[in-house]
Amino acid sequence: MLERFKAVFFDAGGTLFHPYPSVGEIYCEVASRYGCRADAGTIERAFKDIWLRRDGLADLANHCDEKIEKKWWRELVLEVFSRAGEVERFDEFFNELYEIFGRPDVWRLYPGVVSVLKELKKRGKRLGIVSNWDSRLFQLCDGLGLHDYFDFVLASAVFGVAKPGSRIFQEAMRRAGVTCEEAIHVGDSFEDDILGAQTAGLEAILINRHAERLTLHGDRLRGIRVIHDLKELIV
Repeated sequence: MLERFKAVFFDAGGTLFHPYPSVGEIYCEVASRYGCRADAGTIERAFKDIWLRRDGLADLANHCDEKIEKKWWRELVLEVFSRAGEVERFDEFFNELYEIFGRPDVWRLYPGVVSVLKELKKRGKRLGIVSNWDSRLFQLCDGLGLHDYFDFVLASAVFGVAKPGSRIFQEAMRRAGVTCEEAIHVGDSFEDDILGAQTAGLEAILINRHAERLTLHGDRLRGIRVIHDLKELIV
């Protein structure tokens, strides 16, 4: 599948790793220490709804100041718990939650990620991460052992442009020293990863671990390569 490409770029969250056990369960556990008895499922649904409405971290592009990043997350978490249940000593709660999500121990690599990256490096591919994320992405990649495999990591909030903007993909190509014909991008978001990469002239592969998502895009997936496991990249 990747023979003719010199470089392979990956999205981060939802593609290489995920929160463990889930955002809702982590929020719920921490909130319980601050008098909140909200249900993890309710928190998860509220988070996903607000995250999608805010277009994830896209509007943090060009805001690499940690104070701005933290303020952005505080507003999101505050809105989540305005729906899910009141939290006592909210600032203290939020500071603890923010610190927790900056640690690699609440994140897990998807099965097979390391073996796929090892094989791609063995084949001489240049690898990069292109992600809509804040500045904590670098410490997460380091803690999860990903820096050993990647030639560079691009976080939108630090670089200043978010996917699907083409400039972040162009910067990835510049860092990898390749043309758009020589690179391919893999990610789990149709809008950010597939359309964004295509706008920049790259080919793209959609990783889909949730069967129901395919029905959301319908005919727009026609001609798009879809995989369900990263191991399919090295078959």
